[in-house]
Amino acid sequence: MGRDLGRVADYTCSLGGVRTRPVECGGKSLYGLRERLWGWDSVLPNGLGGSDWSEALRVPKSLLDCDHASGLEPLQSPPKKRDICVQLGFVIDHSRCIGCHACTVACKSENDVPLGSFRTWVKYTEQGEFPSVRRGFSVLRCNQCEKPPCVDICPTSALGKSANGVIEVDPNNCIGCKSCMHACPYDALYINPSSGLAEKCHFCAHRTEVGLAPACAVVCPTEAIIPGDFDDPDSVVSRIKQERQLEVRKPEAGTVPNVFYADVSAAGIDPGLTNQSHGSIWSEDLSGERADAESFRAAETKAREESSARTVYDVPRKMLWGWKITGYLWTKSIAAGAFPMALLAAWSSADPSTGTLEFGASALGALLISLIFLALTGLLLVLDLKRPERFLYILLRPNWKSWLVRGSYIIGAFGGLLVLALVLGLYGLELGRVPTMAITVVLVALGAATAGYTGFLFAQAKGRVLWMRRGMWAHLILQAGVAGSSCLLLADSLGLALDSASSEFMRLALGVTLALHLLMTLFEGKLAPKNRESEYRRTSHLITHGPYKVSHWGVGVVAGILLPMALLSGGLTVPAGVLALVGLWTEEDLLVRAGQVLPIS
Repeated sequence: MGRDLGRVADYTCSLGGVRTRPVECGGKSLYGLRERLWGWDSVLPNGLGGSDWSEALRVPKSLLDCDHASGLEPLQSPPKKRDICVQLGFVIDHSRCIGCHACTVACKSENDVPLGSFRTWVKYTEQGEFPSVRRGFSVLRCNQCEKPPCVDICPTSALGKSANGVIEVDPNNCIGCKSCMHACPYDALYINPSSGLAEKCHFCAHRTEVGLAPACAVVCPTEAIIPGDFDDPDSVVSRIKQERQLEVRKPEAGTVPNVFYADVSAAGIDPGLTNQSHGSIWSEDLSGERADAESFRAAETKAREESSARTVYDVPRKMLWGWKITGYLWTKSIAAGAFPMALLAAWSSADPSTGTLEFGASALGALLISLIFLALTGLLLVLDLKRPERFLYILLRPNWKSWLVRGSYIIGAFGGLLVLALVLGLYGLELGRVPTMAITVVLVALGAATAGYTGFLFAQAKGRVLWMRRGMWAHLILQAGVAGSSCLLLADSLGLALDSASSEFMRLALGVTLALHLLMTLFEGKLAPKNRESEYRRTSHLITHGPYKVSHWGVGVVAGILLPMALLSGGLTVPAGVLALVGLWTEEDLLVRAGQVLPIS
């Protein structure tokens, strides 16, 4: 079933018996071709398309060529039918793009995109020095990926791939968690400030349903934006893909994008090759951390005597996650570490002949610490949502591919077992040796899972390569050990009254976990995710050598690891615990902030 959603200049449509008017032959169209609607074929289920989720997707049967040279309109026979398989996408020909922003304006007007947000935008880059300066344009947007990471990470299945291959957002399910924005390597999603919901390019679904091309393609004065079906070998986009050398953005991310670029400069689609510290035209200059990061990168490039392109026009971007996510990581470390560390201390002093665990008031205090900080963890997560009243959707409408969902159930199971242990402790209920040991093992395992699942969640954020660090789950478990033992030593000084064996265990545990934490920290630069090494190196270098180096080395490493280890050897457990917690907050805060500071589009 040959078809192409190309430029449809004019048509009429009646849903009760569809009528079409062919595109008139007159001026020259793309590559000397004339295209018109042949007719309509049978209905496709639309899946996630349109305002009515049960509505059908109408697909034009074919758009036939018209002989420009002769001015004739030879009617060709409809191509043979094939199995319905549609993947809509774009070819963007930058040999034609003039950087006029007509596509951006049309998209905003057609889809009511709010001020400051964009579904498609044009970036300007410049290379060379005056008078030999060359400016390039790059039209950026959602890539309608075949393996979309935004769909996998969305906890409520608000994002999905429709029958025509387009990724769409169901506003009825979105909770505004912003995880999809971090998962997208192309910066293609935004949160509507009015609704608090995620939005993105949906290929003008309301137009494609009735055979119209997306608004951006219709208004492009040079026909640089060519939409079509890549699963149709006879479509214009498929023919261009076969005949010309095309490029995609970030193929190393493994998303299999369906926006292809012809004759685009490498700097236009690879943000790692450009720098924004030189100022810009017509757009807002960078400020704060992002300006510092770009200035550092510019200085490094100059020191290596490498040439760098300049980004002179781009849309503004904000850091999406801040202190609430840092707080979530920090409180979760304490919650996941406090009671499990107390259990391990009790386990280490168990009677070897019976395996009996002795729990006292100190264990009850550790349990309360874990429960309080686990509640704070959940509160911070809910408060960070743009639609916090929908937080239960994570449990009621779960997408089991998302580690946000898996993590929520892990936290729920851990919290439920903590409450059970609290009830047993308060009422002095005896379960016997085997049940007690079983609960102990499960609690320690759930504590480790509560600490470590965020490493797998961050690995799904393919737009933030620093967070994809290999082995992060193990590092987070070690950090939970640091946080838990530090809190218990501090609580002991405030009256928790750890017995001598437990106190000695906590000092030893804090020293060991700090040493392993230091080892993991020093080797973070070697733990880049596969195929993303250069991008990872640029970001991690900001922490170790760039604008964050004082906080990292001075507070995170020296004050937060080395000094506590020295204090522990001198028996000063309280200041050691305080400094370890401060250093932990610093390192987790740097992870959150540095991961978002460099442009990804």
